[in-house]
Amino acid sequence: MEQEKNLSREQSLELITSMISQAKNDYFDTGISALLWGSVIIFCSLATYVNQRLQWTVLNYIWFLTVAAFVPQVIISIREGRRRRYKSHQSDLIGGVWISYAIAIFLFSYVDYVLNIRQDAPIYLTLFGIPTFATGYGRKFIPMLIGGLACWGLAILALYIPYPNALFLMAAGALLAWFIPGLFLRRCYLKAKRQHV
Repeated sequence: MEQEKNLSREQSLELITSMISQAKNDYFDTGISALLWGSVIIFCSLATYVNQRLQWTVLNYIWFLTVAAFVPQVIISIREGRRRRYKSHQSDLIGGVWISYAIAIFLFSYVDYVLNIRQDAPIYLTLFGIPTFATGYGRKFIPMLIGGLACWGLAILALYIPYPNALFLMAAGALLAWFIPGLFLRRCYLKAKRQHV
């Protein structure tokens, strides 16, 4: 006991550095959420495009898959939260950004449905870019930073692409903002998991 209380400056610094490093290394997003949302948005965008040709009534409701995707998202979030031994203030902040994004998307989707807006891809792509860029910037994760910037570039391009072709840009935005970064996150997570076993 007495020995534990009398740490030298070097030992104290080493202990603090070790704890910070452990907390830093403990945070690895599994990438499953990004893969989930990337896949859902890509699928819904492409299915909506195809439905412009097929005119199948059932495909008019394809975007309700995004509502259904909230169930696995909540489960994933709970599981990942339980696995983390450390939680930073940055995690809370980024979580708040994503919750704000979800609310904004829900509200715009409702307005979009009521008003039947057809040229909505620029707005959705702009919204896609906000939490993606913020997460990439906050966590210094380059693939998401690039994904957010790509969404904004695609939003500008979507202003000049008529519906339904702009749906390809929404699919590209989901691919660049979430699916590809999700693959990177998943790879990093699995690598870290192997190293800690």
